[in-house]
Amino acid sequence: MNDKKTDEEFPGINLLDEAKARGFDTIATQVFAPIYPVIADQAMDRTKIRHGICVDIGSGPGHLSIALAARSDLRVFALDPSPVALMIALEHIRDAGLVRRVLPVLGDVHEMPFEDDTVDLIVSRGSWFFWDDLSQAFREILRVLAPGGFAYIGGGFGNAYLKNEIDAEMKKRESDWEKGVSARQRKNRPERIRAEFEKAGIQGYRLIQDESGLWALMEKQ
Repeated sequence: MNDKKTDEEFPGINLLDEAKARGFDTIATQVFAPIYPVIADQAMDRTKIRHGICVDIGSGPGHLSIALAARSDLRVFALDPSPVALMIALEHIRDAGLVRRVLPVLGDVHEMPFEDDTVDLIVSRGSWFFWDDLSQAFREILRVLAPGGFAYIGGGFGNAYLKNEIDAEMKKRESDWEKGVSARQRKNRPERIRAEFEKAGIQGYRLIQDESGLWALMEKQ
């Protein structure tokens, strides 16, 4: 790694955070890699949006952002609150040859650095388990969506086959894998998601719960 270039692009990098982030990226690259093209296709098939501006919230090392750009004409902003995650994402973006199509952006879902009514598609996989205020996040997502735009946010593995494959591998790597999955599922149950949408005053959404996972599909009227 070129440390000087890293410091210039992402000032304040914490090496301990980088070690943790690279550990997460290793799992994402070695174990979770097959789910990202599947989820990208599902997001675009269910929203019918393959052109325009896309934001991947909680993009982490950028795998879903890259899959979205590679399979569409979208220009994707990979939004994450971690400079270290974005540094790693930039490495993957360069390797994929998508530096003009996928742009890392430092920011938080509760106050996104985008203007009103400007984003055609918002996608987020797995990050809503870590949002501090779901209703505020939902309002912020609605704010930046353009009229006719969609958000596809939630968690899952794409299909039952991939879920079983990943479960089997992660159980070998992490003894508390099942416990963590169960905790996240209990936290964001469908009834909680509905309550947070109601609290946000948003009615233009529907929940999808099938083998792809639990997803909220929101439309900006």
